[in-house]
Amino acid sequence: MTMPYRPSAFRKQDHGDFCRRVQLIDPTAQFGGLPNRYRAQPKVVTAALLGFGAAYTAAAIGTNRDRIEAVLRQQGLTPDIHHLILSVLTAALAATLVMLTVQVVRTALTAGVGRKNGRAYVLGAALAFAMFYTPETIWLLGYDLLDGHSQGFLSKAGEIVGEVIPGLNIDQIRFTSSRG
Repeated sequence: MTMPYRPSAFRKQDHGDFCRRVQLIDPTAQFGGLPNRYRAQPKVVTAALLGFGAAYTAAAIGTNRDRIEAVLRQQGLTPDIHHLILSVLTAALAATLVMLTVQVVRTALTAGVGRKNGRAYVLGAALAFAMFYTPETIWLLGYDLLDGHSQGFLSKAGEIVGEVIPGLNIDQIRFTSSRG
């Protein structure tokens, strides 16, 4: 038969009581004496957007080397500058891939805020790679599934963007349909 809990001065103190007393004396002691800035909050949206942006930029740079070289030749720069720019872009690609690897390891081996932010970064990167490497037929199929109002809205938005940014090649962003 167990005794019911009766608060008294003579009961045995447990770890919760100790933590409450320490909290009264020093509020930062609960976190090992670390100041408030080390009690981080997850920044999931920021991490996902950062992962998306980094992965999409890496995919764009990695698959368009010929186009980048052609643009550099058109600018009339010396071959040494071409080599320097391509080396910097290669270093940026390597740094992005290392950061993605660090985030995957962080997702697998840490807990708490680090894991949440790492998962968001990896998810953003995965969405960017999926969006970048989706075949054009899938995009056109998705566009064909839209109704006429939505297709008209997207076409009008493409025309407005073309008017706002006159140097933009509107043929690259205009949506077309096999229905005419």
